[in-house]
Amino acid sequence: MNIRQLALSLLLIAVLFVIALPAHAAGAVQVTLTPDRNELTVGDPALLALEVTHPAGYQVIIPKLEQIWGDFEVRSQSAATTTANDDGTETTRQTIEVTLFNLGDFETPALPLTIGDGAGQVFEEIVPSALLSVVPTLAEDDSELRDIKPQAGLNLPVTWPWIVGGLLLAAGLAVAGWWAYRRWRGEPFLAPAVDNRPPWQVAYDELIRIEGLGLLDQRRFKEYYTLVTDCLRAYLEAQFNLQVFERTTSELRATLRQSDLAPEQARRFLDLFSGSDLVKFAKFEPDVESGRRLIEEARELVTGTMGLLIESQALTESQAATPTQGPGGPQGERDLAEFLSGTPAAIPGTRPSSATSAASAAPQLGYQSGQ
Repeated sequence: MNIRQLALSLLLIAVLFVIALPAHAAGAVQVTLTPDRNELTVGDPALLALEVTHPAGYQVIIPKLEQIWGDFEVRSQSAATTTANDDGTETTRQTIEVTLFNLGDFETPALPLTIGDGAGQVFEEIVPSALLSVVPTLAEDDSELRDIKPQAGLNLPVTWPWIVGGLLLAAGLAVAGWWAYRRWRGEPFLAPAVDNRPPWQVAYDELIRIEGLGLLDQRRFKEYYTLVTDCLRAYLEAQFNLQVFERTTSELRATLRQSDLAPEQARRFLDLFSGSDLVKFAKFEPDVESGRRLIEEARELVTGTMGLLIESQALTESQAATPTQGPGGPQGERDLAEFLSGTPAAIPGTRPSSATSAASAAPQLGYQSGQ
């Protein structure tokens, strides 16, 4: 054997090795395409499970399918995933969702896969076809047309009793809350539509109501003093048309001095408000006797200032020369006349006083004026 023959033999062996290597690699790869069902009706989706089992380190490239894939319509194509097997191989998987719109038997078209062995060798593997059958929804001997079925009804629970019950419950809670609030304030559940009482009568009635709450015996001084001062503020607003509820005691000085009140009367109102502020805001705790003197002082202030309305009305009557009635009608005028003549017990809520004049009684609140 000469050198030329030896070289040809080696070349032939090399060519045969190169040809046999991809074939050996291809023999180590197994490809399957399995449908989730073999029969379906027109338009039903079917899932094709593509599995490629190959040695570890191989890479499988699955092409992206067009929407129309032969007789099939591709709805979706999942991402490929690779998992390791117990025998040292790996499996690359992908799910392809397809559907068919014709009757008959259909095979999936050829699907070439590109596989690389990681050493630079690349070869192609063809996915075996899968068979799917599309069957009609009607039986073979069923040719009779039927009417369209009526629309299916939904058995929904009846909600209107719950809605009405919820509204009634909300209304009941609102009424109960309003009743509790009015009760806490010591007021009737439904306020009177029209109150024809004159301001001084309203003040006397409110002071009687405050006395009946028993707040002094319970040592609820802050609430007691607040109710008394609020009563006087309401009296000043109604009797003299003054804006006093939104003002502090120091701001009331200018308001009262510019009103129809006499300077001494304005000073006594301010002294009472200032002393009460100590209890309401400075946590000063008076004794029970001082609290009783507070309400007597409030009555005397109302008594000493209620006549200003009569004087103003008398001046108006003399100027107009026409008869008018006193506050609260004829009965209110008689009550005022009796009270101003020295019989204060004629007015509801007052007590006989040994003082010569209600307006001359000095405040006895248990603390100095102007504090």
